Amino acid sequence: MRTLITTLALLVMGACAGDSPSSAGRTCAGNLYDLCLQEHDCMALNMDCHNFVTEGFQVCSKSCTVGNDAPCGMTFDGRKATCSASGTCTPPGPNECTLP
Repeated sequence: MRTLITTLALLVMGACAGDSPSSAGRTCAGNLYDLCLQEHDCMALNMDCHNFVTEGFQVCSKSCTVGNDAPCGMTFDGRKATCSASGTCTPPGPNECTLP
């Protein structure tokens, strides 16, 4: 019985650790790394709608200093973005959302 309780406790703790916020069904609001079609889709003045052709997505992004990933932050679900050689914050993928 004690083994069963220990196993259940570990499963519950493991299921909760590191969970990211759910973005299922969320409409893109122009936040950093949200999908976009044009500049006006991005809500902050320092962001632009950048087409990452090689990666296959277009998102609201911002400029950065090459070699400094700190201002790029993370996507909505906690994936780290990096500063590309062209000075643009590049996420590993877009935030999960649908365009309005």
